[in-house]
Amino acid sequence: MIGFYGGLTASIIILTLLMGAGSHAATPAALGDALWAHGVLGPRFRRSAAVVLPVAEGVLGAAGAAALLTGHQRVLQAVLAVGAALFALYAGYTRHVLALGRGGPCGCSGRDVPLSRWVTRRAAALAVLATTGAAVIGAGPVRLSTAELITLMLAAPACTALLWSLPAAMHEPTAATVHPPTRAPAHQQDRATVHRTAEGVPTRWTSPPAP
Repeated sequence: MIGFYGGLTASIIILTLLMGAGSHAATPAALGDALWAHGVLGPRFRRSAAVVLPVAEGVLGAAGAAALLTGHQRVLQAVLAVGAALFALYAGYTRHVLALGRGGPCGCSGRDVPLSRWVTRRAAALAVLATTGAAVIGAGPVRLSTAELITLMLAAPACTALLWSLPAAMHEPTAATVHPPTRAPAHQQDRATVHRTAEGVPTRWTSPPAP
């Protein structure tokens, strides 16, 4: 079970790093625009972070995937340790931005996901997973049975997708973004039922006549 947990945490971290790098590669300007909207870093640091962070995610993800597939325990442990520090940096940065009352997009994906506490919580959860995974893998190599390997291949992508979509799923639009209920046209609101008396004279009723 310890081996399975180590493999699961390592797979989640590696997949998250690769998804982050792929998302930044698909929308290169998203991270830079988000950092500019946060208004915390200076122009030089913004430009550097917009380049260095996606590259670091891609390198760590690729190295972790290769280490996991080839069984290089020390390399995998190092990748998880650096990944834990990276996600802890994300959690601290986003918490600082929110504490200053700043907003804007999170910059973590190509989607327009606003910065919120759930972005910080996701980064903190990933940092904890990477830390515990590094500790577990450091205790011994990951050895999985066939059933555990199949379970891991199914569970890791599902858990990664859930964590990745958490901020977007927990986002609650403000009242200004909620569309008000549409009113019926005036000619439909004032429509009244036309009844005729015994003499054939039309009479307008807003409700059926009493029996």
